[in-house]
Amino acid sequence: MSAEVNVPRPGSSLHLALLSAGPARPKLQAWTRWWHEVSRIPYEVSDPSVADRKLAWWAQAVNDAFRQPPQHPLLRDLLMPNGQHDTSGVPPLDLWLQQIEGLQVLTQQTRWMDETTLVRHMKATTGSACEGAVLLGGSTQLTTQALARRAGVALRRVHILARLGQDARQGWLHIPIDVLQRHGVRAHELLNPVQAAPDDLIRALLDAWAKQAREDIQAIRQEARDLPPAERRAWRPLAVLLRLSLLLLEDLAQAGYPVLRERLVIGAWRKLWAAQRERWKA
Repeated sequence: MSAEVNVPRPGSSLHLALLSAGPARPKLQAWTRWWHEVSRIPYEVSDPSVADRKLAWWAQAVNDAFRQPPQHPLLRDLLMPNGQHDTSGVPPLDLWLQQIEGLQVLTQQTRWMDETTLVRHMKATTGSACEGAVLLGGSTQLTTQALARRAGVALRRVHILARLGQDARQGWLHIPIDVLQRHGVRAHELLNPVQAAPDDLIRALLDAWAKQAREDIQAIRQEARDLPPAERRAWRPLAVLLRLSLLLLEDLAQAGYPVLRERLVIGAWRKLWAAQRERWKA
């Protein structure tokens, strides 16, 4: 279970977000690497039973790390930053375990029956990761932490849309069945598309999914403007991620949502400039 040293990848949205973290950046980077390590397990381990055992190992390792000095380098980076075992400056244990438990669900299923179940999963996984991020950034207010959890859900919506085809080619479909039925789209039309561009029904589905994500992000950004200065400093990395997600949604809409066949990315300089502007605002 070795960690990748090049996470987050230079120039990625996560990397640009971390540049705004100030003194909290080392811990946030360690938190990001830990999240990447556990969250990729359901997708990269083909045998569900093996993936489940790996996640169970991580759950036990995290539990142990809150009682005694950890051995894994990712846990040592977070819980022993100065060589001394210290759990006071990290997200509480339940935030770690919620993410692992949410990921364990993915080892057992590749589709979702309804949107309510998916949102619950997104809150437990990406939502918990974002809440942990603002805690590491110094947040002390429940309002900021709840807003971060909502941000995690919105970011995950954009992520699901952007890599819809990429996930489908691996057998994953994260748009719930009730949403598909609402738009008259069948699962196989997304899992095995017969044409490069989405037809009218699929386009309407993707547009509605993007609209929901956009409205959620705009509402969250508006509420974040009212946070106290100290809380806004903790919020800065998420502010960058949300801004870049809005930019990606704009590009996807302009391109006609080519997500069934390719994964569209924002140009490097445009992404860098948008992230810098957001840091100046924050």
